[in-house]
Amino acid sequence: MSLAPDELTDYEVNSDSVLGDWYVNLIVIDRRKCLLFMNDRTLLSFLATGFKKSEGLKHDVYEVFIHHLFNLYKLLELPLDGLNQVMDDYLEYGYSKTASKKLLGNMNDLAHLYQVNIAYNGGIAKCDLTKIIWLMNHTPQANLNHQYSVDLAKALLLSKSDMK
Repeated sequence: MSLAPDELTDYEVNSDSVLGDWYVNLIVIDRRKCLLFMNDRTLLSFLATGFKKSEGLKHDVYEVFIHHLFNLYKLLELPLDGLNQVMDDYLEYGYSKTASKKLLGNMNDLAHLYQVNIAYNGGIAKCDLTKIIWLMNHTPQANLNHQYSVDLAKALLLSKSDMK
């Protein structure tokens, strides 16, 4: 996602958040704008579609994120007992440049995998995007010692709820 320099902040990482920070990038699939969201600790990811050219990115990215994060929780059967806390962790947000080349590489890899899976399954208009999002989060990640993103997220969320 491209923002003007005056729209960027020196946003500080919220180390108290269970899952850590999320990154968003604008990608184009089948000439349609999509927002790809990726979590830095777990590499959980999801794709938000439906942005028309005339609308640009006037959507509230935060609202899109929260809506799709809730749907991701349901889809991946993540523990719902801590969902309110996770949502509270993201009440404050900001936009800044990604300083980590490793995270940018992960984001680019995920973008490519989403594009390939969507193309293989008939394009954005015909594919089952929910199934592709599920598959992407159940794919071993080399940067996570070949663990699944969803398994790492569940472990983090369960360990946080056990601490209460």
